[in-house]
Amino acid sequence: MKEFLPLEKLTRDQKRRFIILTDMENEPDDSQTMVKLLLYSNEIDIEGLVAVTSCWLQDEVYPESIVSRIQAYGIVLPNLKKHASGWPTPESLLAITGGGQAGFGMAAVGDGKTTEGSKIIVDALLKNDPRPVYFSINAGANTLAQAMWDMRKKLDTETLKLCLSKIRVLDDSGQDDAGAWINQEFPEVFYIRNSPQVYGLNGPDLNMGPQPWKPLNQYTWAEVNVRRRHGILGELFPQRIIYPGNHASCFPRDVVGLFFWFMDGGGTTGVLTMLNNGLNDPEEISWGGWGGRFLWEKRKIFAGESVNSPKEGGSGSNASIDEGPYVWENMYPCANDTWTDEDSGITYEHNIFVPLWRFRKDILLDFQARMDWCVDDFAHANHHPIARINGDDGERCILKGTISAGQTVQLDASASSDPDGNALSFKWWIYHEAGSYPGIVKLGADTEAQLTLSVPEDAAAGNTIHMICEVADNNPIVSLKAYRRIVLTVV
Repeated sequence: MKEFLPLEKLTRDQKRRFIILTDMENEPDDSQTMVKLLLYSNEIDIEGLVAVTSCWLQDEVYPESIVSRIQAYGIVLPNLKKHASGWPTPESLLAITGGGQAGFGMAAVGDGKTTEGSKIIVDALLKNDPRPVYFSINAGANTLAQAMWDMRKKLDTETLKLCLSKIRVLDDSGQDDAGAWINQEFPEVFYIRNSPQVYGLNGPDLNMGPQPWKPLNQYTWAEVNVRRRHGILGELFPQRIIYPGNHASCFPRDVVGLFFWFMDGGGTTGVLTMLNNGLNDPEEISWGGWGGRFLWEKRKIFAGESVNSPKEGGSGSNASIDEGPYVWENMYPCANDTWTDEDSGITYEHNIFVPLWRFRKDILLDFQARMDWCVDDFAHANHHPIARINGDDGERCILKGTISAGQTVQLDASASSDPDGNALSFKWWIYHEAGSYPGIVKLGADTEAQLTLSVPEDAAAGNTIHMICEVADNNPIVSLKAYRRIVLTVV
């Protein structure tokens, strides 16, 4: 009889606190993100839905565009409840929806400039709840800056310190100068600035990276799987048709004369970071997951900085944002991964988009399944399998275990199950960039329920190896996955 490696729970299945700052009505991606967020709202503790400005929308905020999607969510909510529990009420979401600064950047921040949006932020941070609050800023950051301005003015030192310790910023690109101000004034605050991996979700070019929507193009995929016959919430997921123009190489054949960009991006990566799927831990930014992967080495990241923008001594790509008055260098940047797409056989080496590309297919199919939940009953939709490792209870959590150099260990996912009764398939793989062991780890049959792993002889004490188990159901509607990450430490 085989002896399987003893494992313990490293994380637990609990919801993460979340506030989104979004420049609704600037362009379609913000409305797309809001639809996705509501579709995953049973997995997240949403504590703020704040309409704000950005360099693209400098003078107005549109909280009513959030309200319309909440109302649509309320219409499909009875059907969503057939498939999962934990959904917030529309009334609770409306209570934490509001507008932020109706002006651009730090010029709109200061004494007497408190807004409904900044109050929502302060109230969340003052709650008697020790969990971090994650801010997905898919726009300008000045409403968060106003909240921090007000807290510094009004709170005692210890209360301010506690509130600041809860803040986790996931900043999409930097779309005003407030991010640099926050980083200068509060350098201790956790701050990721991410442009490349945000665009890597489904763009920024229609022919870039793996394309799991084929044989459809992105436009038609969204029409078929989101916008048509998926209820009113799906109808409020707009296509990203930007402006008329001569861009024939960029848009599908059935979108004549219009520039169709990619399906969605922006703050969606912040939403995905919040999901507890047995893979993600937003506190461990270098581990990677559905929301991307980042480095712990802080540096200056300019607003608008992309993969081709200068890193030091230059400026961002957005000329409308002047960060010159500020001194800051405390932001976490994106990381590179190497990965081979099994569908195409293409290997992407040391590529900054790959932390998202490697999960792009899974993310897309998961969204498709949830859209079905808006209109279909349980029997005609698909639901996630449950991944059980070494016969555990299947809680969506990350596991840990200890190993020794030269040891051969066994891992077992054969107790996994599926609520729809579908057959399951398995895949085991090492997330090399997430661990610290620099060499190659030999695996046995990596598509079987049980896996043999041989720990290299040269593995040093303290080295970590991140094993990922994927359990996929074979469902004719759409295939879904459950994950379990196992962090193995050499002793």
